Amino acid sequence: MYKLQKGDKVAVLAPCGQIGSVEKIQYALDYLKSLGFEPVLGKNVFNTYRYMAGTDTERAADINQAFADREIKAVFCVRAAAGGTRILPYINYETARLNPKPVIGFCDNAALQIALYQKSDIISYNGFVMSYDFKNNRLDSQIKSDLEKLLRGETFSVKSGETLHSGVAKGKLICCNLSVLTKMAGTPYFPDLNGKILLIEDVHEKIHKIDLMLQQLKQQPDFEKLQGLILGQFTDSNCDAEDGHLDDCFNDFLQDNLMPAVKNFDFGHTVSRRVLPQGAEVRLNADKTLLEILQY
Repeated sequence: MYKLQKGDKVAVLAPCGQIGSVEKIQYALDYLKSLGFEPVLGKNVFNTYRYMAGTDTERAADINQAFADREIKAVFCVRAAAGGTRILPYINYETARLNPKPVIGFCDNAALQIALYQKSDIISYNGFVMSYDFKNNRLDSQIKSDLEKLLRGETFSVKSGETLHSGVAKGKLICCNLSVLTKMAGTPYFPDLNGKILLIEDVHEKIHKIDLMLQQLKQQPDFEKLQGLILGQFTDSNCDAEDGHLDDCFNDFLQDNLMPAVKNFDFGHTVSRRVLPQGAEVRLNADKTLLEILQY
């Protein structure tokens, strides 16, 4: 277990979208300080280049610097949005492997988390991002509870969702936005699915696009070796008349596979969600809709 201590320095970085000014993360910075941490802002955190927080090499340089600095004990991402996959070729994965520390982020930040797990065996925390999760200047109590448990190195269980396929499975957890995951397909950073429990979610996507992304995922190497599947929230999904419904997508996706599976799990682009350790060993009991975090 990786435990943070009061007084630890934590990097505050922008691997994806731009934020432009400190005001957008001030409440989050105050929250990190209230936990006893010392936030250290990256050199390029307020840069802008198109829709991103600086160029690919600038954003990657901040990540590499944070992993090289042994005084930095964790990395907090300021925003998700888009652009996370672009920096993956510029990350020093050997430095990261030698100086492991969690990356805390959500949505597009999952690309960096998964690449670090795939290349450097680093556990990260998926489900909190600084500029997105302080709604009306406060942090949701469930996000706060899970995040602080992870920062203390605690294990916990999550009961959520509805049974799709019964059964019990054990494996390493991969949790990612579906659109981000499909953008990684065919690259060296796409996760090894063999023996994994996969959790996916998405937001603002048409039903037929969700359907096609699920089918693309199904065609990835070792998909049939997944141990279990968790379908999170597909927030604000919409459809044309002929698209069908989300359940049609899920049923087609799983028609040839009886792995343990649940749907409507509490993870996605919602005000409240669970925060989960990317790469942790977990057990999924689909009959009880229970996800147990065993070790990370």
